[in-house]
Amino acid sequence: MPQLIERPESVQINAYDGTGTLTSDLPSRTPWGQRQKDQSITRFLGPAVAADLRDWQHPEVGWGVILPDDDSVPIEARARGEDAHPAIQKLLAHRSGAPVLRWREEFGQDYLRRYYVDGRFHDLSAAAIKPGVQDGHIPRYLLIVAGPQAIPWSVQYALNMSTFVGRVEPSEMLSAYVDALIDDWAGFECHPEWPVVWSVNHGRPDITNLMQRAIADILWSKFAADPEFKGERIENQLATRENLCAALIERSPGLVITTSHGTTGPTSDAQRLKRQLGLPVDANYTSLNLADLANWKPAGAIWYAHACCSAGSDSTTRYEGLLPEDSSISRMLANVASTAKAMIAPLALSLIGAVAPLRAFVGHVEPTFDWTLRDPANGQGVTHALCTALYDNLYQPDRRTPIGYALRGIFSEAGAYYGAVRNAIEGINNNVPGMRDHALYNRLVAMDRQTTVIIGDPTVSLPRPT
Repeated sequence: MPQLIERPESVQINAYDGTGTLTSDLPSRTPWGQRQKDQSITRFLGPAVAADLRDWQHPEVGWGVILPDDDSVPIEARARGEDAHPAIQKLLAHRSGAPVLRWREEFGQDYLRRYYVDGRFHDLSAAAIKPGVQDGHIPRYLLIVAGPQAIPWSVQYALNMSTFVGRVEPSEMLSAYVDALIDDWAGFECHPEWPVVWSVNHGRPDITNLMQRAIADILWSKFAADPEFKGERIENQLATRENLCAALIERSPGLVITTSHGTTGPTSDAQRLKRQLGLPVDANYTSLNLADLANWKPAGAIWYAHACCSAGSDSTTRYEGLLPEDSSISRMLANVASTAKAMIAPLALSLIGAVAPLRAFVGHVEPTFDWTLRDPANGQGVTHALCTALYDNLYQPDRRTPIGYALRGIFSEAGAYYGAVRNAIEGINNNVPGMRDHALYNRLVAMDRQTTVIIGDPTVSLPRPT
């Protein structure tokens, strides 16, 4: 019989709407007992190819773009991406031979269409891809060129399980990013060996205390033990927005790690919410102001922000129905979804669109729960895949590591947790005690991992430390 897990009386998320830390009781009855309908998207990474998966230029690995399909455009033009944003057309010309894939609403998250200049097309499985750039294949590295209103977040979540995928939004700011990407940030300088780790801690039992211990402290211990790294640690009451901005300007770090609540209010003012959605909330409960960063040049850094909505929001939260409807968490998530709708968070957009742009922003579209940061049976932290991604993987000694590849373990882990959900549902149907708690816990963890997203191109990698 599976071990019974510790079931907390309530859970917290890393969101701040101006009223306090948001909590919710766990439901007395979870919504999936005695039914076998599979609502999850369990897609493990495909088998390894002969090529090094870090080599996105290898034809058996490959890179390509995903655009919304448009039946008014001739097939030959769609095959070449001639209807794409001019900056993306420039990138396609630079990365000659890259496939242009299309998403259609009727495909949901299951298929992508690939057109060819001779008038043919293939509808290709997004779950069981044949990796590469050859006809009938989907590249391992994919760049979605659309906001989540045009190509939903759910497509990116699904592709996270089988490919290395990032997203940019076509806008007037995209040209600077593509130019930097093509030139590999030549003329810009950041320092990968000078990471900045900034973590807010409001003390127990606030979730920020757990995030600091489970993420920021572990990552900092890795950097501090490496003599090549001379980064800066900003924590506890010193984790203010002023100190973060000062460190960014002074050090020009190659990697920025922040753990905090994310701004999710006020939901009564749609424009204000959209301007500050997901911004890190500092030790004084003050949101980071984009104007504060005006004097910082990201210059090719990578930023990981562990905060609710740090990467954006969706028009419907994936946690709908999992928690009591009258809880503060459920009300906040529903209000953010109905007010902000599907969007990329302003911090990510601002930094990717800067004159000296960020390489990539990695964040969450949904919240993290305190319950899902540790194993409820033994109390151990379950952030190993994340911490491994941002140090061991990102700083591999033999070659530069694309951010998409570095994060692969997080999405593989999501697949494992989705598998555990299925096992727990079988247990529910067989009346095994405690299986409802197992199903809920594993579902929340899986969704937390899968809704981690890259804003920017998944092929970007930090420069070699000088």
